[in-house]
Amino acid sequence: MKVLGISAGREVSNSEILLKAALKAVEGEGHEVAFARLHDYDIKACTGCEVCTWLGRSGKPMRCKYNWDEDDFYSLMKEVDDADGLILAAPAYHLLPPGILGVLVNRLHGFGYSASQANKRQGDPKLRRPVATIAVAGSDWNSLQSPVLNFYGTELICSQMNLVDQLAVTGTPALGIVALKQEHIDRAALLGKRVASQLGDSGPVEYLGDKPEACPICHSDLLVLRDGRLKCAICDVAGDPVIGEDGTIEKVKWDGGIEVSRFSMFGGITHDKAMGDSVKKAKMGYQFTEEDKQKIKEARETWGAYLEPLKPNRDVHN
Repeated sequence: MKVLGISAGREVSNSEILLKAALKAVEGEGHEVAFARLHDYDIKACTGCEVCTWLGRSGKPMRCKYNWDEDDFYSLMKEVDDADGLILAAPAYHLLPPGILGVLVNRLHGFGYSASQANKRQGDPKLRRPVATIAVAGSDWNSLQSPVLNFYGTELICSQMNLVDQLAVTGTPALGIVALKQEHIDRAALLGKRVASQLGDSGPVEYLGDKPEACPICHSDLLVLRDGRLKCAICDVAGDPVIGEDGTIEKVKWDGGIEVSRFSMFGGITHDKAMGDSVKKAKMGYQFTEEDKQKIKEARETWGAYLEPLKPNRDVHN
């Protein structure tokens, strides 16, 4: 079995060091490993053209408008597709993983991947592949980092939130400083062993992290308040707080697990219906009347003529 590690951090710095410690542990369990630095790959940003979406809706193979030789997207995704498990490591930039990860994930529809598409691939053994994440931050300004990183990792491997473990390390602001903290190296190695333990099994992927956190699916503590109920911001599963005698929240009583989340068949059907209803309301595609088309054409011409966009100026400092 093969595990791929992707680092979105600096070369041989904290994210990469911890990732390699995890991969070395996987290798020690008798599995093959591979490693990629995301910054080595030139990946164009999604433009929202919807070529991939319309191809999928027409029953044709999904692909991006960019051909395979126009950037490095397909090169990296071929490595992801060939892997049996994934470990994703990244630093925190402004509370979040680096934007380059978002650029990669935004292109996934062009490869026929993403958890939202997994519902249409029931029975595919690739949906079971395990994922783990390593989040590195200089301080505690990392509240959005692990939840988003976990989502990105499972989207990348199209696994419906098959998270095995997550490691969040803070207090590492300097290049390679994690090398001075053996406990973090050891914990990353444990993460690697946990991923290795979940490879190739036909049963459900088991979460082996230190604590379950709040959400029973993605194990995030990032919750939002919607219609008087708590919801996981990532999985959309709902629940109600259980208040202890001291007035604090002891836990959340959830409606269920993966079967009621946005990553389930139920969630996929709900998403598709919502999108379909939006299409009907917006009169998209063939439902446009000639009057609709003319009105949109005139509006685009009017708004297009208002304000010319700024142009890049690389001589700004000269």
